[in-house]
Amino acid sequence: MKWFDGIVDLYNSLANNRNATSNNIISSNRVDDGQLNEIYKTGLGNKIVRVKAGYALKSNALNFSSVEDKTFYLAKLEAKVKKAFKWSLVFGRGIIVINDGTDLSLPLEDVIRGNVKFDVFSGDMISVTSYEMDLSGSRYLQPEFYNVRGYNFHYSRVIDLTYVEVTDQDAPTYNYGGLSEYELIYNQIVNDGIVERASASILEKNSSLFYKIKGFKTALENKQESNLVKFYKMAEDRRSIHGAGLIDADDDVINVSQSLTNLKEADDISLRRIALVTGIPLPMLVGESVGGLNSAGTQEKTSFNEMIELLQQDYLVAPLNALFGKLGMSTVSFKDNQNVTPLEKVEYETKVIDNAVKLNDMGYDAETYMKEHGVQGKSKDDFTSEFTLLDDVENF
Repeated sequence: MKWFDGIVDLYNSLANNRNATSNNIISSNRVDDGQLNEIYKTGLGNKIVRVKAGYALKSNALNFSSVEDKTFYLAKLEAKVKKAFKWSLVFGRGIIVINDGTDLSLPLEDVIRGNVKFDVFSGDMISVTSYEMDLSGSRYLQPEFYNVRGYNFHYSRVIDLTYVEVTDQDAPTYNYGGLSEYELIYNQIVNDGIVERASASILEKNSSLFYKIKGFKTALENKQESNLVKFYKMAEDRRSIHGAGLIDADDDVINVSQSLTNLKEADDISLRRIALVTGIPLPMLVGESVGGLNSAGTQEKTSFNEMIELLQQDYLVAPLNALFGKLGMSTVSFKDNQNVTPLEKVEYETKVIDNAVKLNDMGYDAETYMKEHGVQGKSKDDFTSEFTLLDDVENF
């Protein structure tokens, strides 16, 4: 099949043959779970997941409706949710199974959250045995049963954290789950590995020796080069920076120094592409200070915070509230301006309080406004604790 862009040079066929858009197409293949696991075990792949999952699910990132809900989440759910989200980044899916001690293949009934056990499984262990095929159904192309190591889980017991959504056409290929973060940056991960491997090899061979051996070509033609190779291998094994090699006087040795041309530029390109796709700014990805005169990293920090907020809104709010709803807990939301320094937090809270005072003067609900913006405190007119203390003293 040929591709055309609608413009043809009638006089220069060479220009037509070299047209990049006419001779190239975009293609992609699904990365298998084994390869995704190997990327997860690399330093760069692991750091990307740790940064995204760690910042998106920080302990102070959520607004809870009650102290009881917050206490239960921190004690029983926080580690499970973070683990499931981490697997969704790695494999495109991570699930939390609500185990109340009954048959897991049956629909979930009302549960007492204190008696529930939570199990987390990664996407590479999960298969879908059946899914909703009714186009008008509320769960169209969503699993009805999840299978892990031969055990079936009814969908009502499963909180399914999937990452980037795929099209209906690709849904069966991805087991009705999502795309992995690693699949999105697979080409960049491979390119970075090539640059890393090449730089080490060039450094190792920065100064290479080439032996001029008389009759070597003839020996190759007669398949008699093995003894020569064996001899020079022994000589190379004995050569080091603190010793000299011994060779025949009739042979010649030349030294060729290799320069690391454009290695830094190639390394920067591969890392920039990874930063582009992951949304993690390059200075934060590699852990270096922001360059440039008078640069405080404000833009980088803003971009990073926006990326984290998008993760929370697109991939975490709905699963969290689904989990809370099954456990009889109130809905939660993520706070604004989570990843700020203590000084920035004070300045932000000062502005929120000033606005709350103005809203209160106008007759609006200032307390709700402060709560929605993550600023909570006790009113100066609240004497409940003082009266409670006096009652305790009198009863004592």
